[in-house]
Amino acid sequence: MSSNVRSDHLLLEASNISKSYASALRPLTVFFDALLKRTSTNVGGKKVLNGINLEVRSGETVGIIGRNGAGKSTLLGILGNVIEPTEGKVSRYGRIATLLGLTAGFNMGFTGRENAYLFCSIQGINKQGTDSRIADIIEFADLGEYFDQPLRTYSSGMQSRLAFACAVHVDADLIIIDETLAVGDASFRMKCYDRIRAMRDSGQTFLLVTHNQNLLANFCTRAVVIEGGKKIHDGSVFEAIEVYKSVRSDNMPAKAKAGKVAKTPELLKKFVLEYDGATNKYLFKARFLATSSAECVAFNFGIRNSSGITVCAIDGSETGPLLHNVVEGNEYNLEFSFNNHLLGGKYFLSYIINQVVGDATIPLEMAQNFFNFDVAAVSGQTGIVDLGLALSSSRI
Repeated sequence: MSSNVRSDHLLLEASNISKSYASALRPLTVFFDALLKRTSTNVGGKKVLNGINLEVRSGETVGIIGRNGAGKSTLLGILGNVIEPTEGKVSRYGRIATLLGLTAGFNMGFTGRENAYLFCSIQGINKQGTDSRIADIIEFADLGEYFDQPLRTYSSGMQSRLAFACAVHVDADLIIIDETLAVGDASFRMKCYDRIRAMRDSGQTFLLVTHNQNLLANFCTRAVVIEGGKKIHDGSVFEAIEVYKSVRSDNMPAKAKAGKVAKTPELLKKFVLEYDGATNKYLFKARFLATSSAECVAFNFGIRNSSGITVCAIDGSETGPLLHNVVEGNEYNLEFSFNNHLLGGKYFLSYIINQVVGDATIPLEMAQNFFNFDVAAVSGQTGIVDLGLALSSSRI
């Protein structure tokens, strides 16, 4: 691994990455593959990655999102230099710290302290360099006396503490994290999120894989969506969340997909959003056109900000009211209201219309971000919602 960062600040470059795994190999083939350090791909092989191109540049926080089995973990293994691609090339510039698994790069028989030295040495840091970092690693991991106990005695949460503490103290040009933060107690996860935010704001580069759309929206400057081993989106985080949701919708079980699923409103007609300044309340009015008869219909509505974070959502099948005895061809009035506690920005409405059959709901139509509205900014406040924050001070 080169220790010099290129002048154009390119830290990672993956070109035409593909990965295939052979299946049903004979034992003799497996033996010679291991002996000759080769990978057999012509015996019932499965291609899990297909022609991936990706760049990560200094100062970016790139998120990779995809369904289970989409190939994102294999991709990260290749980017992190722990899996060899079948085709393509990965170029790395600078120091890259990789957390692809809680124990990746660690020895279960070593103590936490010994593993910290091992991790740092893998990153090219000598003993003196680790000596200068070890106190900070110990403080961040907060493992107490377990820091000098074997890793095999650690819980998964404790392993997470050690791994993350090491990764953020090796002065890496790029830190690759594969959902490590999903493990461990809530307070430590928050501590990790705060550290990532602070490091990101100071220019640290991250590559994150996550299923958490809010995490993607909160931390990433760019997002990549992987589906079926292919890159289907690379760019806006907000658009990536939409693409990911569309992929998940398209891959719902056949029973759940009964009826029509739309990306733009078809069953909602003549909708309008009204604002009442006296009550500081919004009222959404629409007409629902029934294209088929149903015993019971429920409506879900959600509000998201421009980063794709869900501000609030309501599930009509749980809260009601339900629309009963729906007759094909009829129109029905529909309203929902909400108090305006939003801070300044652009917000988007989405909905799902469900047919309720017993305890099951079958989507008839869904539309993401079919309507948007702006809320005026309140001077001196940032965030999503107005909690009535107030400051006061006085002389003691």
